[in-house]
Amino acid sequence: MSKYSGYEKKVNLHKQPEPHPIWRGIGCFIMLVTPVLSYLLAVIAVNYAMEQGIRLPEGLAGYPVMPDWLFFVPGLVKILYWIQSRQNLYAYLFMTFVFIVALGGVISLLYAVMYSIAGPKRYNALDAPPPNVKTRKYKR
Repeated sequence: MSKYSGYEKKVNLHKQPEPHPIWRGIGCFIMLVTPVLSYLLAVIAVNYAMEQGIRLPEGLAGYPVMPDWLFFVPGLVKILYWIQSRQNLYAYLFMTFVFIVALGGVISLLYAVMYSIAGPKRYNALDAPPPNVKTRKYKR
């Protein structure tokens, strides 16, 4: 024991408050639910487009094609046959990516607005006050 320390543990009086658990729930929603919802919306959008007579690009329409060398791996054969049996899979995946970007942007924007309204203060007791500097307009 040193000369200037006591027996008790020092308790940090300025403990940072943790964010409300709802902020973790919003992050979970963005990471888990958004891709699933995007895939469902992509399936609906692609099927609706095909019903309306809108032609999909040739690279996206039809059944996916896998290279022959992948079928030499024994564990992948069943998975590859399942993937090749899905019609318009590339269109679904492309539209899923579009919906993930769009929904992620909207949810992030709403999250930012909610956090700015209900989040912690910008400055706490440990921060230095903002500088109080008054400047004049420069005239030449």
